Amino acid sequence: MPGLSRRSALILGGVGIAATAVGGTGFFVNQRISSTTSPAIPSGSDLVEPPELRSVSGTLTVDLESSPQQVTIAGRDVRALSYNGGVPGPTLRVRAGDTLSVSLRNGLADPSNLHVHGLHVSPENNGDNMFVTVAAGDSFDYQYELPANHPPGVYWYHPHHHGFVADQVFGGLYGAIIVEDPDPDPDPIPASRERVLVISDITLDSAGTIPAATAMEKMSGREGDLVLVNGQLTPSMTSRPGERERWRIVNACVSRYLRLRLDGQQLSLLGIDSGRFEAAHEVDEVVLAPGNRADLLVTGTIGTSVLRAHTYDRGRSGGMMMGGGGSTGADDVALASFIVTGDDVATVAAIPGQPVPRDLRTATVTARRELIFAMGMGGDMG
Repeated sequence: MPGLSRRSALILGGVGIAATAVGGTGFFVNQRISSTTSPAIPSGSDLVEPPELRSVSGTLTVDLESSPQQVTIAGRDVRALSYNGGVPGPTLRVRAGDTLSVSLRNGLADPSNLHVHGLHVSPENNGDNMFVTVAAGDSFDYQYELPANHPPGVYWYHPHHHGFVADQVFGGLYGAIIVEDPDPDPDPIPASRERVLVISDITLDSAGTIPAATAMEKMSGREGDLVLVNGQLTPSMTSRPGERERWRIVNACVSRYLRLRLDGQQLSLLGIDSGRFEAAHEVDEVVLAPGNRADLLVTGTIGTSVLRAHTYDRGRSGGMMMGGGGSTGADDVALASFIVTGDDVATVAAIPGQPVPRDLRTATVTARRELIFAMGMGGDMG
């Protein structure tokens, strides 16, 4: 990846939902809230990862229900949206060549659907078809055929029904998809453990309800007051000196850019979004736009570090009569603590390189298309 410096890995591909219009009503008007409450997880507790569903013999079949739920965030009872009762939803693990079948039941009061963000699958029929509408109370059966040469990496799923995307994602509808490395892998990544970190943000009022987006948030993009990791506020992780961990990170925020730093620790970036680099890059920070993902190796150095999201100037959507750019967050945000203690582990193996990807700069251009992004005075985007 030419031009990638050690100082910063700027990840801007596939911005995803950042430019999607935020709905004008609150999330839970006419929404019936389930009485089920997730277990209380206090701020600063150990990181809890979402449940995982893995493919077996080339197939993963998932029943997925989107519904309002009462969950616990930062010690508070919160009325949020969830997949299968959790925020985030379950992590789906598949391999190249697999068939992923998802039966989506819409338990919301509004229409919804499902988008498998980044997967190299058909957008037609019951594939990754964002024109499908699943009405309130209805169900739809999706089937995604992953090609045999599908790149491994970090992906995610979320609703993508126009006019409701930002509200539903901001409310808690998102989850990670991992396309596993080849099995057997001729050059496996030497890591002692793997973590899935789905980072999101949310705003709550005094009643534990997500308020409606303001007019300015519709224009400039909505950023939540709380930034969560796997639905938790400032969880903690522990490791040992010299231990190498593999972090699969998803930016599930609607508008917030994540300029991530973990000072005092060794970071090696394996890849972004789809696939891996030819060689891992040592970095000090990684910038993820909304919808971006990172495949990151963390080698522990004794001591306590804080995973932080630093301020980032993401500019303004449209820029009409607003002057200048805008910053993500007024202050740096502590996301999680990383505590490295105990005896040193044995020296880990070197990180293997990957095959050189196809160079598309010499490919024949068969069609040219023009995409126009625009926004009217009322804040609606098209």
